[in-house]
Amino acid sequence: MKKIIILFILGLIVSCTAEDMNLIREARREREERGYQCRYNGKGEVQHCGYIN
Repeated sequence: MKKIIILFILGLIVSCTAEDMNLIREARREREERGYQCRYNGKGEVQHCGYIN
């Protein structure tokens, strides 16, 4: 019984991960289409990132 429950939970985790990967791909595609730019301070740390257009 424990094995079935663990298998079910792992199945849920994998399905959520696949949906998350689709969201990440969509965001990456949008960044590439619109352009994305980051601004850095004097120490080289990121201050702000955003779309160019």
